[in-house]
Amino acid sequence: MAPRTRLLQAAALLTGATATLAAWDCTLQLGSLRYDLNPIKDRHEWVIEAQTPPTVLKNRYAISLCEPLPDPSRKHPDDDCPHGTRLCMRAFSAREGYDDRLLSVVPVAGDIGEGASGSGSGLAPRAEDKEGDRPEDKWVFEMGGGRYNGVDQKARIEMQCDADARETAPTVDEYDAGGGVLYLTWRTFAACPTGGEAPAPPPPSGDEDGGGDKGEREGDKGGDRDPVGHSAGLGFFGWFFTLLFVAALAYFGVGAYHNYTTYGATGWDMVPHRDVWRDLPFVVSDLFKGRGGSRSGYSALG
Repeated sequence: MAPRTRLLQAAALLTGATATLAAWDCTLQLGSLRYDLNPIKDRHEWVIEAQTPPTVLKNRYAISLCEPLPDPSRKHPDDDCPHGTRLCMRAFSAREGYDDRLLSVVPVAGDIGEGASGSGSGLAPRAEDKEGDRPEDKWVFEMGGGRYNGVDQKARIEMQCDADARETAPTVDEYDAGGGVLYLTWRTFAACPTGGEAPAPPPPSGDEDGGGDKGEREGDKGGDRDPVGHSAGLGFFGWFFTLLFVAALAYFGVGAYHNYTTYGATGWDMVPHRDVWRDLPFVVSDLFKGRGGSRSGYSALG
């Protein structure tokens, strides 16, 4: 459930181009890349079983990307998806010694009259970049057009490029009955781009002429720079203020301890040479006043 939830969130934050096809020829363009799904256009069928003693629940799936599935039989038309369906999902209940019992028939996607949201567009295949992945590795293929129990249906297929995967079929990840979304994964060579250029990788960090890497190499040789090119030493002023701060802490710490142990001082009385620090602002003030008087040619009396 969690992987499908993440896929839904990724689909809500689309970052790439979206191609909606008016005349579906089983090819599509996603950004600068072109895909051809004709190699997997044949009908694919598979069954997923779940044990529900004393019965077995069987979900039977049939998909045909490039053309509709065969029409249902005239004898039992309600036992199959309607004309124009390209992805059909049927559920059966099986029990030993009895014939399979049909439970539901869900036309998920295809050119089935009124399309999603009643738009009448029917089949509307489109491709989307999957956030966090390169489109030449993974992308999402979506098609809708079905309707079941008053809910618009659609399929979202995560297409995964694998040049060695030839005879494959989709796998079902989840069916959201409330939202009418069937999530599948299809690992196949047909999911690999057949034309266009893959996006260029981002340039390396640092200056275009490799200044960043050069700085790192020089730092490794000289031993006076860290891996990101910053100076490893504090410098003169850095050491000066550091030592000054340590000295001040030692002065006040030792002086306060001395006044406490020797005279039993507490509070502000523990400050070493308290009278000097208390009178320092007045001494500085008088100093500036004296300078001012000498510059003007007289000094104040009293």
